[in-house]
Amino acid sequence: MGIYRTHLIIDQRDSLKIKKLKLDNAKLILVKEPSNCFWEAKDGMSFGHYIGGRDPKLARKDEIPQLELLIEAVSEEKAEDLLSIIHGGMLLAYPEPGLTTNFVFLTEYNEKQNEWYSKKPFINYLKRIEHVGFGCQIASLAVKDKQLIYAIEKYKVSLELSSFTPKSADPMYGQAFDNYDIKHSYHTRSAFAIVSAFSVIEEFGLEVRSSSTNPRFLNNETGEWNPKVLKNITERLIQANIDSQLTFDWIYRGEPTKIELETKPLFGVDSKWIVYHKDVRDKTLTFPEAIHHASYLRNFIASHKFKELTQYISPYDVNNVQLLARQLIIRKMKMWKTMMTD
Repeated sequence: MGIYRTHLIIDQRDSLKIKKLKLDNAKLILVKEPSNCFWEAKDGMSFGHYIGGRDPKLARKDEIPQLELLIEAVSEEKAEDLLSIIHGGMLLAYPEPGLTTNFVFLTEYNEKQNEWYSKKPFINYLKRIEHVGFGCQIASLAVKDKQLIYAIEKYKVSLELSSFTPKSADPMYGQAFDNYDIKHSYHTRSAFAIVSAFSVIEEFGLEVRSSSTNPRFLNNETGEWNPKVLKNITERLIQANIDSQLTFDWIYRGEPTKIELETKPLFGVDSKWIVYHKDVRDKTLTFPEAIHHASYLRNFIASHKFKELTQYISPYDVNNVQLLARQLIIRKMKMWKTMMTD
């Protein structure tokens, strides 16, 4: 077994969560961070960053040093794999685009090298990032199930290709992004972001299952479901901890796009916050309806040979499928309430 440095700074709130976790074939270890730069109040209500570090003897009585996360594993590759899942869990808590690639890296832990981290450039390797505790909680559950691991990694790939923060989707900002981008590179990245996010749905076996002999709808114009198909997807969603009463808000901003105009049936009722801004046209859908919309984007717009409509994929199309994948992962793991409470 080896011990590896993650360079992730941990506050006491997250440390309490991490100390409770038990992992097979690996261990999460917390040690005092080596730079003496990161401190917080004992009550956890504030924190400070001292450039160049500070002498612990000069610390205030109400101040404590923060910690660093180490991973004990049978090999560096195993530790890197676990860190990747932790990273995915952090992105499930809050999908921050800047965190998709600008993360941390592992090195073998050597206590004698701690003094390096009070000097440049090593001090810059240490990072205090939010939601590490939640990421570790997610990882402790996911490592027992390869289906969950692959779902998380697919979600991460989607975010790396194209994404924006949940804050940018707040109705108060109206239409934050243009619905059309002329660049072919954007069309391609957005299409594969949708494909990767939808693959999360497939990983869990939660796609709508229909065929020519068992059609999805009795009436495509009105959106009248085939009762057999609807019952089938509803039962699988319930098994995945998605209650039949849960709803999903699909984001529409600005003028209707060509993809939206071609989508049939177009599901949903006006979300309660559309009055906040004239550019907000969000709809509240059931989960089967949301999965149908995601499958339409994946099957007829984003995958295989690109179509004329592929160029009209908007950032909101991508975000909708990503947020659907995110909810399915977290709810399947029974971590939605924990995330919302945190």
